[in-house]
Amino acid sequence: MLQYEGAVQAALSVYGLEEHTALVLAIMMQESGGSASLDIMQSSESVGLAPNTITDPMYSIEVGVTHFNNVIEKMQKSDVDLDTAIQSYNYGLGYIDFIAQNGGVHSEELAKTFSRQEAKKLGWASYGDPAYVEHVKRYVGTMRDGQVIDVANASADFQVVYETMRQFDGYPYQFGGMNPKTSFDCSGLMVWAFREIGVNLPRTAQEQFDISKKITADELQPGDFIFFTGTYEAGRPVTHIGMYVGDGKMFDANGGGIGFTNLNERYWQEHLYGYGRIVDFVGGEDG
Repeated sequence: MLQYEGAVQAALSVYGLEEHTALVLAIMMQESGGSASLDIMQSSESVGLAPNTITDPMYSIEVGVTHFNNVIEKMQKSDVDLDTAIQSYNYGLGYIDFIAQNGGVHSEELAKTFSRQEAKKLGWASYGDPAYVEHVKRYVGTMRDGQVIDVANASADFQVVYETMRQFDGYPYQFGGMNPKTSFDCSGLMVWAFREIGVNLPRTAQEQFDISKKITADELQPGDFIFFTGTYEAGRPVTHIGMYVGDGKMFDANGGGIGFTNLNERYWQEHLYGYGRIVDFVGGEDG
């Protein structure tokens, strides 16, 4: 599926959704099973055709991304979470209405309830895949040398990532920035630095949270991620990320610029969302 990354990103750019490239590739993997099917996003049924009628992968991507955009638009209007949107790629837009009426947050139990209701209504034995979100997210992994790796078991040199970030200490913050020429935003800095060790992260702080192994504060070690919420209006829970470097500090890109940030400051404590691990570093050192 990785051979289609450029095509997926281009299709998403039409809707300003390039940040979801990794997620759509994961949906593609789940839909196709990595098989030789030319309808790689299983888009035929979304335009009223029999399964696998579409035989042009580029057209499959075009139709699939259009459906994905419809799901994201309704997610935003209905004020539900991203997992609801992912499940709706499989279930259809009616699932978003169902979740909006039941707390606004997807769960597998709610997905099962919706599946039973729809199956009964249609007279079918079953309806969709209630575990679709989990099945998609298993593919939203980090990459090393073009291969999906287990985010919980990867190992690499913390010092390489640390030094890569530290060279930008004092650079200004740039929303949407992803390279030294433009400077960086918070998630763009992580993408750039982790690429130095062959780990390709998805673009946004939310997606980086989604693929991370969730850990507790007691488990936090240098190289782990710290996530924050409500730092700006983003339409998603996770709005900021920093990398823990030890001694109660993180290295991040925020409105004050790029550099070290004291995690004990009141602002960061009030906006703390959680902790995640992408790489289990060997020989990590306190910064």
